[in-house]
Amino acid sequence: MGSNRYARRTGWLILASAALSVVAGYLFFSQMYAYATLSVLMAIILYYRLFRYINQSNEDLSLYLEGLINHDTSISLKKGRGIPGYEHLDRSLTRLSTVIHTERAENRVKEQFYKELITHSTTGLLAYDESGQIHIANLVLLKVLGVHHLPSVRTLENRFPQFFQTIDTMQPGKPVLFKLTSEGNTVPLQIRVTVFNFGDKSYRLLAFQNIKSELDEKEVESWQKLFRILSHEIMNSIAPITSLAQTISQTIPDESSNEKADWERIRKSALTIEEQSRLMMSFVERYRKLYKIPEPDSKPIPVEDWLTRFRILYHREMVEKKIRFEVLPSSVDHFIADDNLISQVVVNLLRNAQQAVGEVEEGTIRLSVVQSDNEVQVVVEDNGTGIPEAYADQIFIPFFTTRSGGNGIGLAISRQIVVRHGGTITFSSFPGKGTTFTVSLPG
Repeated sequence: MGSNRYARRTGWLILASAALSVVAGYLFFSQMYAYATLSVLMAIILYYRLFRYINQSNEDLSLYLEGLINHDTSISLKKGRGIPGYEHLDRSLTRLSTVIHTERAENRVKEQFYKELITHSTTGLLAYDESGQIHIANLVLLKVLGVHHLPSVRTLENRFPQFFQTIDTMQPGKPVLFKLTSEGNTVPLQIRVTVFNFGDKSYRLLAFQNIKSELDEKEVESWQKLFRILSHEIMNSIAPITSLAQTISQTIPDESSNEKADWERIRKSALTIEEQSRLMMSFVERYRKLYKIPEPDSKPIPVEDWLTRFRILYHREMVEKKIRFEVLPSSVDHFIADDNLISQVVVNLLRNAQQAVGEVEEGTIRLSVVQSDNEVQVVVEDNGTGIPEAYADQIFIPFFTTRSGGNGIGLAISRQIVVRHGGTITFSSFPGKGTTFTVSLPG
């Protein structure tokens, strides 16, 4: 109905203007110049009113939309500013305005929620774009760094150059442990990074976790476990020595006694004490090995030649023990590591695998090198007896062993070697089905 009125009014102005233009032309050619001039003036007035009417409608609509853009809710088509006859458009625009204002209110609430979430997070958060502009730096991070404001990563680069170099070169999926010293305090941080694109920019989001309490707890737990093992080993060695010393003391007669000393018995006891002391020295020497691992001299290692060396080295031994030894072909060309040290790790893992499959029929051991994301993984698999779940958290503890004759330092040394390479050593085991050890090295 309203749109019909708008069409009629617009149509009337157009028809009237056109009719007056025709009349003016007719009067002009009839040499009735005064009436022709009057008709032209009236036509001009009608054209002006038509233009103004249409232009005012456009201005009113534009003003209303500008109000929506600028969050101005005071402008409404219903208050005389709308296009005459456009009730349907008015209602639609009013609904649109309501939806937009509701969305904006919800977005403001969400934005405030996320700000509060970031601010009160117990994890330090830092996000910056490729130009170095910082977009997120929460209170936890600022407190750790000992600063009140971080306008740019250049501040980090100038104040903590080594720290900045670490976070700026980190790869996603590779947590880094960094000891940050600020204002005389050293804080161990576990750092993780995620890289993502938003719009036409690339961003780095870093999470910093202060793990001092966790490290302290783990350190105390490790020392307790180590002390238990050391005390157990030392007591096992000292007990027979103490007993033999008492035996010798009782065997030697008093000066006032006429009894003869049993020198043969004393000699045997002394030899036994000597042997037991030698075993204690051997134990101490094994302990020292854990802390004398050299820094890796890392160089490119050709994977095919490296695997072939193990195939040749263990072929005869595996055949004699009736173990199927598979060295799988690899698509990896080379990896970076200290050949001597990382080979020692594989030797230790193969030795453990041999012991594990020695108790099963058709024992199988597989050695492979695979690429996984930004890592190279050396994998040793066996179908042996597996590791009991009760021992899963103890197998890397020095001197812990579940096998007779084992010294319990092979895996402990292996882990130290891998950690010195900046890698990790993990395992998965299913009792009765087998075990897989994975050595992950930076690729």
